Amino acid sequence: MSARAVGSAVAGMAIVALVVGAGLMNPVPIPPVGTDALGPDTGERVSDYLERARETLDTVEESAWALASFAAPMTADDVIAATPGVRVSEVLFRVSIDRVQTPLVVIAVPDNNEAIRRSPGAAATRLAAMSGVDERQKRVAEVSSLQLSQGCACAIGAVVHGSAQDLAALASTPPIRALEALPADGTPWRAALRPLLPEYVDVVRVGPDDGPVP
Repeated sequence: MSARAVGSAVAGMAIVALVVGAGLMNPVPIPPVGTDALGPDTGERVSDYLERARETLDTVEESAWALASFAAPMTADDVIAATPGVRVSEVLFRVSIDRVQTPLVVIAVPDNNEAIRRSPGAAATRLAAMSGVDERQKRVAEVSSLQLSQGCACAIGAVVHGSAQDLAALASTPPIRALEALPADGTPWRAALRPLLPEYVDVVRVGPDDGPVP
């Protein structure tokens, strides 16, 4: 090998060493992985989830965050009326269209009723800004946004915080179909949320997506 080739090889190795060294000195940050999840698993029997959710309330010692799944879709005012004594931090929206898969939209809300009343509008704005991968998804987002902007009964759940006593009382009310408490060491704003949808009767199963979009 010529002296020039040897010099080039050495220089190349030095560059590689420099890049690797820089990577070790300044590693790319790895985002934390959120492992908490609230809600039923796909394929889980509804009766099993309802029992599992009830059991989580028994583990609450003082207070906890919890996912409330509603028995039926609600308006914003219905959400306020259905959650007395607890702090609502997020409202979950999903517009129901027969045989059409529609997106779940989660809106964080400050601790006041006016914020809850404004949350459908915030969900509508978020959906209006969505760009689906195909025309069908774009149309679903448009229709969902329009219904939310008109104040539809489209709230299907909420993330709430309360004392053990308040959560137990809330779970016993007719508007709340399920209430699942997050473990004490859980992080609510990083938890995956899967509300028990009203159409889940026997088994949690994704419905068809072959219906026409209005």
